[in-house]
Amino acid sequence: MSDKAKAKAKAPAGGARRPGAKDKQQSRGGWKLLMLVTVLGLGLAVLPTMVVAAVGMLPTLVAYIVDGRREKYAAFSVGCMNFCGVLPFMLQLWTQEHSFTMAWRIVGDPVSWLVMYAAASVGWVIYYAAPHVVAAYLRFQLDRRINKLREYQKELVTEWGDSITRSATAEGTTEPAALAKPEPEDTEAEQAKG
Repeated sequence: MSDKAKAKAKAPAGGARRPGAKDKQQSRGGWKLLMLVTVLGLGLAVLPTMVVAAVGMLPTLVAYIVDGRREKYAAFSVGCMNFCGVLPFMLQLWTQEHSFTMAWRIVGDPVSWLVMYAAASVGWVIYYAAPHVVAAYLRFQLDRRINKLREYQKELVTEWGDSITRSATAEGTTEPAALAKPEPEDTEAEQAKG
């Protein structure tokens, strides 16, 4: 079998392979390898700092592992806050004495663990609370918009009369159909149909 026939046989059933798809995967793999080598090289150069960072950033690693989403939002929020908790101890290590003795002193101090992991827990709180805060804000905005539209509708009714809002079935009601709230039995009947 020729090379062209092999390539054609491996092509997806839906059509031709995307141009450059394999090249992108290889380039991403190259960047990951480059980043790994860079981090390991820097880690060896500043090993006491890496000891403190490795112990302090464990919650970020856990968040990365347990987060099932491709975007890794949990790892991002926990990692940012976790880094904020680790940074003061890294600065302490850099400004006082950059040695293993100082690194083990920081790692052995329960207060440093408390600060680093409490900062990571703030990241978890942000991760879980942010969607609810945003939803409440959007709900508030929508309610405000609905109220403004109802006020505008009332102004139109006073200017043009309530006959413009009446539907054929709502002729006998005292309130315009658009402003009328649905009756509870009406909504239950609609839900039973659906």
